[in-house]
Amino acid sequence: MTYENLIKKINSEKTGIAKGYDIGFLQDVCCYVSNGEKIFDNLVAKDLELFSSIEAALLKREKPQEGEFVEYADGMFARISVDHRNGTFQLSNKIGVYVSEGGHTQASGCTWDPDLDDIKRERLIFDNLKPTSKTMKGDCWMFSGGNPRGGRSVYHNIQFKVWLLG
Repeated sequence: MTYENLIKKINSEKTGIAKGYDIGFLQDVCCYVSNGEKIFDNLVAKDLELFSSIEAALLKREKPQEGEFVEYADGMFARISVDHRNGTFQLSNKIGVYVSEGGHTQASGCTWDPDLDDIKRERLIFDNLKPTSKTMKGDCWMFSGGNPRGGRSVYHNIQFKVWLLG
């Protein structure tokens, strides 16, 4: 597959996941090999399946974790950015969320969001979070195929739980 054909495949892929890959990774794997289109299609299908499996595991978890959403005021949401491991947490909307098999998450980036300074830190205790039936789509990333190597990150949107801050 040529670079031009790769770009066409990326732009025509329906779920949007293809735009979440590092272009260099896709070039290395799919371009200028005899079965590049099949490799691309299989790669996308396997990663979508892995994201789906991770999403299902996340939604089964019963305790809040990094990357999940918190409704802290009527219609106002932020993501859990840090679990301090002492019963408290921080919120941010400026984080990256790594997800992996089994529904594990880890947030990175702006762990304390100055745009959320109006929330009293004393409220940010896990015991104050109540489960809801809501979910929200959120950005996250994983290693393509679950294989941790440089350049293999792939970004996508999946459903995360929403907790209500009491």
